[in-house]
Amino acid sequence: MSETRENYKKAVRADVYKAIDGERDYQEKWEKAESEGIHETGAFILFMEYYLQEARRLESTLENGGNGMLKPQGAEGSLDFVRKVTALGVACMEQNGAPPRGKVDSDL
Repeated sequence: MSETRENYKKAVRADVYKAIDGERDYQEKWEKAESEGIHETGAFILFMEYYLQEARRLESTLENGGNGMLKPQGAEGSLDFVRKVTALGVACMEQNGAPPRGKVDSDL
């Protein structure tokens, strides 16, 4: 079995959602301290792009990738940014709507 396949599914969906929920809790505390935290969809997209860019930067500069075993001690891995981006997507839908997958989308 390939190394990639052996490492597949390091977390079950429930654990992933727990991590996202924890990030949302953190974001909500920050929002209350700093501002109302209400944003249009476009603002969320900009926030998400920023954190994706940070994840990309880490992946391109850390030895063995941002989540590799060889990353510097204490460095924030790119998966931390993926968690942030995902939680920002959740916040965006909480504030602006969460349309269900439609028939057109399911045909892709």
